[in-house]
Formats: sequence, C-alpha cells, structure tokens
Amino acid sequence: MKTFWLTFLLLVSPLVIAQEAAPSGELAAAAQLAAILEQTRTLRADVAVLTLDQDGREIQESTALLVMQKPDHFYWEILSPYSETMLTNGERIWRYEPDLEQVTVEHFDNDINRTPVMLLNGDAADIAESYTISSADMDAGLLARFILYPKANDSLFTRLSLTFTGSSLEEMQFEDSLGQKTSLTFSGLESNAAIDPGTFEFHMPDDVEIIDNTQ
Repeated sequence: MKTFWLTFLLLVSPLVIAQEAAPSGELAAAAQLAAILEQTRTLRADVAVLTLDQDGREIQESTALLVMQKPDHFYWEILSPYSETMLTNGERIWRYEPDLEQVTVEHFDNDINRTPVMLLNGDAADIAESYTISSADMDAGLLARFILYPKANDSLFTRLSLTFTGSSLEEMQFEDSLGQKTSLTFSGLESNAAIDPGTFEFHMPDDVEIIDNTQ
C-alpha cells in the first residue's frame, strides 16, 4: 500500500507548454492536457480504487475521498474496507493509520517523477520534460484520454493514463514495474469550490505512535 501512496501523489497545478525540442504530436498532447488541468483549481471527489496483479486478479477494492487545492495541498481518506488518511499542506505530509494507532510525518516531496498526484498540480513544462505524452479522443470526441510514460528510470510506475469528460477527471490508471495495475474512478466531482484551509492541517490524535521523519 505504501507504493500506492507514493505513486498516487504525482498528479495535480497548471501547465505551461514546454520550450525544449520534442515531437509536435507530443507537444500538442501536453498543451491539450495543460489546457484541461488549468480549468481546475480545487477538486473534491469520491474515488473507487481497484488494484489488479500482473495476471489481472483483483488484489484490493476500496473507496476513498479526495480533496485537492493547487498548487500543493491535498487530502486523501480511505473509507473502506479500512480507515487511513493522508494529507499535506505543501510542506509536510501526514499518514494516519488508525488500526496501527500510528502517524508518520514526512517532508512533502512534489517531484512528479516520484509522486504521481502532483501531475494534476504540475506545470506543463515539468510534465513534458518528465513524460512522453500521447492523446486520443473517444466516444465521438466526448472523452479525452492521455497516456503518459515516465522518462526517468527510477519512476515508481511505467505507464499512467488520465481520462476526462471536458475538464472533469473521470478515471486515472497506472501500472508499476511489476505489472500491478491500479484504477481510480472519480464520481460526485465538485470543481473550483471554496475549501476550508483546515482540511489540509493535521490534528494529532491522542495515544498514537508518532514516526517523525522530518527531524
């Protein structure tokens, strides 16, 4: 599950078209993705998560709540089949595991090569520099899908796809180097609504073990 957390964090800020040389199709796809992502400043959504092994067998199915605010704030709470919360204020990231009565604190890393939800927050120049991007229209142009392959050898995943209806994110899928596939399906989206700043501040529970890796 730790790999999922690290990988989930790569997607989320407005894009700017890359200035360095790249194939025109790739630049066009990056520009199209940038234009879509720039329309969303905040997002709240229910998320259905399905993880499959390399043979297509189900490993886990869960539901979660995602709240994000550009450029670097997000809240992720797993609701079932167990409880777990991760959130960041752009400086630190907290992971609370109630079953273990444990909280882990880390410095927040917004490297989009290591943290895929920051891609939703990422700047287009960084995305185009970090990924090979292609796009395709589906369902008579109602859906747009972007396929991203990381250029860095140390990326936590080998392939990422994002599917949008207009500017609304419908689905995110990624595959790691072992062939494990994770799909996130978004519903009940609320875009660009005001979000309480307290959503991204962690309040330490009583009687938990604290693993503070920021010291």
